Amino acid sequence: MSGASQLAGRIYYIIFWLPKEAAGDRRAIHPEHIAYVKSLEKDGRLLQAGPFLDDDGKPDGRGMFVLRVNSRAEADAIAQADPYYRAGFRDYQIQPWRRSEGSLTIKLNIAEGRVEMN
Repeated sequence: MSGASQLAGRIYYIIFWLPKEAAGDRRAIHPEHIAYVKSLEKDGRLLQAGPFLDDDGKPDGRGMFVLRVNSRAEADAIAQADPYYRAGFRDYQIQPWRRSEGSLTIKLNIAEGRVEMN
């Protein structure tokens, strides 16, 4: 299989975050959530993450993670470990997705001797 074909066929897992009503202040655990997201990015499992916006450009409570993992089970474990999920502020759905078109970025981290293609 050529390099181009391998790139086009890559499977990602997308977590669609759905808001839930829960007791407590969601803002209190926001720093823990951000630290968790950063840890997923640092270890290479998170490709993209962020909230969906309403027509005024404000977060509407929903969000999405695009994960570089090998299985739905791994994506499920990541979702269940998210602080917002654990505190009852979110539910989620997981959808596998195959990349077939688009461009990618190469990231060179000299200090860590790492090259990433996204």
